Amino acid sequence: MMNLTRPSLSILLFLFFILPINSTSALTKYNVLNFGAKPNGKTDTTKAFLMAWKAACASADSTIIYVPKGRYLLGSMAFQGGCKSPQIIFRIDGTLVAPQDYRVLGKSTDWLSFEGVNGVSILGGALDAKGPSLWACKASHSNCPSGATVVFIFHSLYDSN
Repeated sequence: MMNLTRPSLSILLFLFFILPINSTSALTKYNVLNFGAKPNGKTDTTKAFLMAWKAACASADSTIIYVPKGRYLLGSMAFQGGCKSPQIIFRIDGTLVAPQDYRVLGKSTDWLSFEGVNGVSILGGALDAKGPSLWACKASHSNCPSGATVVFIFHSLYDSN
């Protein structure tokens, strides 16, 4: 039994350490900070995220859009397809944050949408859609907007891990 465990462990360690190095070396990386995103949760980073998307989408290589640790304030935005890149990976180590005022997104159908894209993977991260303030408004039976869908994927093929 011991002989079976050692080779299996060796193979597993090889796959864990070696294969990720080879698979990521062919990827072009776009860090949202390089496009002006501020990880403070207060500065609107929508434009920076769309610029990173545009660059990744236009690349002929497989790409990673990297979101480092921090909080990124995002308004309603659509990531549009027609990309040259065969694969776009969103690697999110931070939190995507909706505007505090629910009325900002309340008139939108979606907060974040992927439309007509293929080969998109979303890895890690957290979404803070600021739902409690909208829920409180609805509980009070006030004149509240219907609210936006948090993430909408339309006419797209994706991989969410």
